[in-house]
Amino acid sequence: MKQLSLFGLLVIGACSIQACTSPENRGTKGDSTTMDSSKSDSSKMGSNQSGTTPSDPTNQSKVDGDVATFMEKAALGGMMEVDLGKIAQKSTNPEVKAFAEEMVKDHSTANAELKTIAEKAKIILPSAFPAEDKAHMDMMKTMTGTAFDHHYIDMMVTDHDKTITLFKGAAASTSKEVSEFAKKMLPIITGHYEKAKAIQAKLK
Repeated sequence: MKQLSLFGLLVIGACSIQACTSPENRGTKGDSTTMDSSKSDSSKMGSNQSGTTPSDPTNQSKVDGDVATFMEKAALGGMMEVDLGKIAQKSTNPEVKAFAEEMVKDHSTANAELKTIAEKAKIILPSAFPAEDKAHMDMMKTMTGTAFDHHYIDMMVTDHDKTITLFKGAAASTSKEVSEFAKKMLPIITGHYEKAKAIQAKLK
């Protein structure tokens, strides 16, 4: 009788183990993988889900995400133009110095306007440079003479070329304020690019 009871317990135990490893229960583990995948995709999807709050920067739509990215890049670029322009005031080349003064003036105005647009959209703009950019600027502070002039103007040509592309994309934005800002700035940025190229040609 004891042997029969023991056999019965073993059978029950085996059935319990089989139930725990059945496809239905294994599906729970599979579902967690799907959930993890959804989490990783959520960073790309933004707030294309329902029930999001427009005022929450972490729950913005794809379009809003593009606008935020533009603002962040434009803000960093504008800050750099101003700071580099101030550094370039040490140049002994009249054209380089005049160009640098124009950079400080124009980009300070643009930065203030961009800040106003960002505040309305509840987008927080960067207030400090990435470590790599800061190190580069610190290095430029140690440069002097024609070596500095060449480096600064070459950088201005390259940077403004990229900035024109960035602002052309923003000009087609669905955000009216961002689109108008980009369209307003494009002729100014293009003018900077042409002036920098002209100075670059003279320095060679």
